Order: sequence, then C-alpha cells, then structure tokens
Amino acid sequence: MPEYCFYKKGNQVSALDSSDAEKSAQLARDGWEKLFEEVLATDAESALARLADMRKEEILTEHAFMTGSVFSGIVTAILR
Repeated sequence: MPEYCFYKKGNQVSALDSSDAEKSAQLARDGWEKLFEEVLATDAESALARLADMRKEEILTEHAFMTGSVFSGIVTAILR
C-alpha cells in the first residue's frame, strides 16, 4: 500500500504518492504547502478521506478537552 503526503493551496488539498518526487517538486514550485500528515492508503481518494477523518478526530478531541475542563471547573466551584 503506498504512502501519501498532502499539499495545500488555499482551500484545496491534494494527495500525492510520497515516492513521486517530480510531482512533489512541481507542487512546491507552484506554491503548494506540504502538510506534515502522511497516511497509507490504496489510492489518493482514500488518503484524502483518511486525512478528513484525522482532522475531525483532532477537532473532537480538542472540543472534549475544552468542555471537560470547563465542566469540571464549574462543578468544583459549585461544590466549594
């Protein structure tokens, strides 16, 4: 299964096989920013879907952390 890396330009995100150095260099010259995430996937579409899942998980984790600490702060204040 190939490893895919991601490039972003504006709101567009593109998945590229990590072994394609020529295309990677072309995207960099065209102003695309390489993202740090890399995933194993069967094709570029699956890689993009996995990236979307990873980002959704990050947002949910962040939200859970923020609401959990706020909730525990409120409960602590009420119980004092």
